[in-house]
Amino acid sequence: MKQVMKIALVACAIILSVPAQADELQKLLQQIRSDVSRDRSQDAERLQAFQGDHNRQLALLNDARKRLAAAEAEQERLKAEFQANEDALTEQGEALRMRSGQLGEVFGVVKQQAQELQGQLSDSLITAEYPQRDELLAFAELKRIPLLAELEGLWFLLQQEMTATGEVAPFTASVVKPDGSRAETNVLRIGPFTALTSEGHYLNYENGVLQQLPVQPDSGVITQARDFMAGQGNVVVVDPSRGNLLALLAQTPDLKARIAQGGLVGYIILSLGGIGLLVALWKLMTTITVELSVRKQLRQPQQAHSNNPLGRVMQAGESGRTTDETELRVDEALLKEAPILERGLTLLKLVAAVAPLLGLLGTVTGMIGTFQSITLFGTGDPKLMAGGISQALMTTVLGLCVAIPLLFCHSLLAARSRRLLQLLHQKGLALLATQRANLSDADEARHAA
Repeated sequence: MKQVMKIALVACAIILSVPAQADELQKLLQQIRSDVSRDRSQDAERLQAFQGDHNRQLALLNDARKRLAAAEAEQERLKAEFQANEDALTEQGEALRMRSGQLGEVFGVVKQQAQELQGQLSDSLITAEYPQRDELLAFAELKRIPLLAELEGLWFLLQQEMTATGEVAPFTASVVKPDGSRAETNVLRIGPFTALTSEGHYLNYENGVLQQLPVQPDSGVITQARDFMAGQGNVVVVDPSRGNLLALLAQTPDLKARIAQGGLVGYIILSLGGIGLLVALWKLMTTITVELSVRKQLRQPQQAHSNNPLGRVMQAGESGRTTDETELRVDEALLKEAPILERGLTLLKLVAAVAPLLGLLGTVTGMIGTFQSITLFGTGDPKLMAGGISQALMTTVLGLCVAIPLLFCHSLLAARSRRLLQLLHQKGLALLATQRANLSDADEARHAA
């Protein structure tokens, strides 16, 4: 009974579920139909867009083919026109050659002369007064025949250059100062050789610009040039090499550069020279002071002063009671005064003797550096050896320049010291002779009594 009831329940459940499954299937079928319809419409739209793109591309292709055909036709036309122009140019050139005859060679010579004149004008000082005049020679770089006006321009420039060569002409131009600044300045041109400013400074023309020389001649030449510019003088220095000699002044080393070429040895020599000069001046002052005090003592022989060597010698002689004692005291005083009078002369003589030896040392070290440069770099570039040679020569010069004046100073001061010592000896001997004479007179008087 129970089994029958279970079967009945299952059957009822099956009967109740069949209508529900039918509804779900119906919904699924409708969804599938709507999806298919939507996909078909999308495919139709894509196909329509593709057809439109295809038609547009076909139109562009046809247009490109038309333009290509037109370009090819234009190319053929231009080729034909170019060939026709080439043929016409050849015919015209041949006709020109036939008509010009020997004038072609003349025009070639004219262009050659114009090119040479261009180079001359670019370096000529006269161009500073007449800038941009080389524009008249622009035809020299062209292949065509020069025009009559251009030929006249060539003749005019040649005549202008020759005429201006013998002129002294003032003009105003922009001048580059040594610091790089520019200034409008009154300039006096003396032919093609020299240019001066109103301050008397010399100028150089280079790369189309007037430049003031960084190193000017000496003050006498500058003053002379200034007076000439002001109309107060009739003499001025002219560089016949058109500024090349004056430009070399910038490469000439001054005294400071010369001393620097001597290197460390050169500075040592100059230091010793300064010490020797100070010693010589000090010794000269002390010697003059001693000479003045000795002369003053000579004018007062009856009264000995201790502020001078002669007075001290006289005091030492007067302190002796006998002739022998007086002689010993005078000798002692002279021995004391001699080192004082000769003080500093030994150092002065030593410096005068060492300076040339140091110069020789610098010469040797400089030549060693020169030979090292030759070993490393060879003899192809003389500038590599110039440093060692400059040191070798400058140290020798500095040593001699220090030694020679110091030798003269030593000789002068030694002579004055010897003269003072000789005077002291003479006065000491005179003092002894006077004392002996007094003693002799006293003995004679005693014997007579």
